[in-house]
Amino acid sequence: MQIRFTKHSGKQDWLECIRDDGTSTRCPMPKQGILPHDLVHYVVEESLNLRQGFWGILALGVGFPNAAPPWDAADFNLPDLTEALQAESLVECFQAEMWNGFQPSENFWEILQITCQQRQVTVPQFLTYQDVERVRLRLQAATQQWAALAIGETLIVEFREWITD
Repeated sequence: MQIRFTKHSGKQDWLECIRDDGTSTRCPMPKQGILPHDLVHYVVEESLNLRQGFWGILALGVGFPNAAPPWDAADFNLPDLTEALQAESLVECFQAEMWNGFQPSENFWEILQITCQQRQVTVPQFLTYQDVERVRLRLQAATQQWAALAIGETLIVEFREWITD
């Protein structure tokens, strides 16, 4: 799936997803002073190989959710949203660091535990300190790439499709 993040003037940018089957979905992204939330999702999910997170759901053909998490799997016609909710918790933790000038949080793991508990999911068991550091570095690189875009320019990335067990 191709994902296009387009920078605009004003209070919002735009996001468009073009799935491998040719269908697409798009929505505005509110500007927030740091990397767009959905671009943070992309970096986190790609870096950690989360195939059933936010982008995996969109790749299935689902449109953009109308509400913030926690979501109900029935809303998406899916059996399990654990990985998507874990991804949302991870994004929340990394965004907090980004808002703080990319200063690593001393309490990252505790905050992740709390955000996962709030969404009624477990902390991802595979996650290591090295993984967290890799995501931090990739978020910094993506931030530089996004900042370098002029108004009207688009950052295009690819997302590997949903994989089932």
